Parts: sequence; structure tokens; C-alpha cells
Amino acid sequence: MRYKFCLITILIVVFAAGLNAQANSDSKKRLAWELGSNLSVSGALHAQGADRALVARRFGAAKKAGSALGITIPDLPAVSGNKVNDIALILRYLLVSNGTPIGNILQQNLGAEHAAIFEIALKSNLLLMMYGPGESTTNTIANVIRNRRTTANLPNAMTDPLLQLIARQATFEEVKAELLNLDEFAPAFIALLEFNDNGERFYAAKDYLGSAAEFTKAIGVDATGPEYYFGRARAYLQLEKYVEAIADYTKVIQLKGTSSTVARNLPLVYHNRGLCYGLLSKNRLAIADLSNAIKLKPDYASAYKVRGLIYKKMGNANLSNADLQMAERLQPGITK
Repeated sequence: MRYKFCLITILIVVFAAGLNAQANSDSKKRLAWELGSNLSVSGALHAQGADRALVARRFGAAKKAGSALGITIPDLPAVSGNKVNDIALILRYLLVSNGTPIGNILQQNLGAEHAAIFEIALKSNLLLMMYGPGESTTNTIANVIRNRRTTANLPNAMTDPLLQLIARQATFEEVKAELLNLDEFAPAFIALLEFNDNGERFYAAKDYLGSAAEFTKAIGVDATGPEYYFGRARAYLQLEKYVEAIADYTKVIQLKGTSSTVARNLPLVYHNRGLCYGLLSKNRLAIADLSNAIKLKPDYASAYKVRGLIYKKMGNANLSNADLQMAERLQPGITK
């Protein structure tokens, strides 16, 4: 059975509690965001005469992300101290000299999603130099974000707060604060999206080792996400790693209060953990879990079937027959 939690729920958790800022380096989408974000922020700071150490730190982060993606970033151009001219110079550097070529490389090597993520990160921070409430340039940037987030396969909720500020013509300080917020949580959140999607994709392709590895990466970024433990447990079950699967299903149950989706899917969690217990001949624990699954979902044919087979192993013919008959009534053919 397929089981996938709603990623918008994860985003709510991200807003509420924050994530580990050091997302796993295996996430190329995270690197694409960090490249675009750090490149544009360093450019904006440079154009406005900010502290050189701060500019160097952000530009160094951009170069590091670019290097990890196989992209060499040219040095920032020298500025004159005339802010109007310097902003124009940096905009040419960001958009013409580097933005378009980098986007093309990402498109060619990694695909449209990576290029779109880079473009959103790059152009959203242009607001640090160009924001004006209601101005055409501001609205153009908002339209880029709105259009590219679909290509990037990012949830609307990730950029909606920024777009809503732009729409109501908020002050520069409000927009700046939201850009800083986005800069802080986006890399880890994007990594989570990538690892979760990879885990689902590998599972569908029956690459269970690969699936477990991707969900392990997700857990490394957000150890409070029950959906990642479930994804890994499901892969472990297919790999016959029943002890590991039980540990992960137990974690899902422990974290059930963090997601309404978890509560709705608890019958499946108890069913699968009960199945694992049964395969390890821990029959009483299996019966308890399967009974919980049935209590939560009285028409759960598979839970009746598995519990009936375990009762049979335990030598309790009456309870076994009752469960197997109930399973058959609920889903004809299931016990064949």
C-alpha cells in the first residue's frame, strides 16, 4: 500500500520550529537554491557598500555551492561607490553575465526544476536592491517567482508570504525580513522535498535500498518528520529488515501528534508493525498491533487476515477461523 504524508504539513512544522540549517550536501536542489540566494545577496551587499567580510562570506558560499554543481563563478566586479551605477553594474553581472548562463547549465545538466529553483532564489533577492511598493520591477519579480515555483515543483505555501507582502505593497523592511526568513529555511526544506521525492521514486521502482537511503537523508535534516520514518520503514519491510522497520513504525506512532495525516493513517502503521512482529514470531505483540489497527478501522480486511494467520500459528483455531472468515466477508478472495 502507498502511504505519503502531505508535505504542506511539513512546511507548517518548518515555519513553527525551524530545520537544521545544514541540509545534506547530497541535495543538488538545495545547492541550486544556495547558489542563487548567496550570489544575489552578495551582489546586493557589494553594490550597497556593505562590510567586505560579509560580502566575502556570502560570495564564498555561492562559489562553494557552484563548485559542488560543477559551475565556476566569476568574481564580483569592482564597484565605484556610486550606488545607482553600482546597482546597474551588479544587476548586469547577476542577470546577464551569470544568471542566464548558470540557469542554462543547470537546465542542461540537472533539469528544469533545478534551474527554476536557482532562478527563484536569485531573483527574489533582487528585491533587496530594487523593491518599491507597487512598482513594475517589483511586480515582474513577483510574477517570476509565481511562474517558476510551478516548474520548480515547490509548494505555493513556501513563497506565498513574500508574494502576499508584495501584493499589499508592504514596506521594504517587511519584505526584507521575509526574504531573510526564506533564506534561512528554504535550503533545508528543499532538501527534504528532494529526499522525500527520491525515496518515493526509488520505492516505486522497487529499489528499496535506495529508498531507505533517501529517507535516512531526510531524517538527517528533520528528525521530527513521521513521514520519513514511515517511508524508510516501508522500504525496510520489503528488505526483510523487520527489526529496523519496527523501530521506524514505533517512531511514527510516537510522533503522531505532529501531523493530522499520521492520525488518519495509524491503522496502516499498526498493521505493518504487527506484520513485522508476526514475521519475527513475536505473536502477542503482533496481535496487539493488529487489534489496534482493527479498532481504528473495523473494516480492515488485511488486518483480520494477518491476525487470523497469527492466531493459527499460536494454535487458536477458533479465533483464527473467526478472523479469516471476517476478512473474507470484507474482501472476498483475500484469504485464497
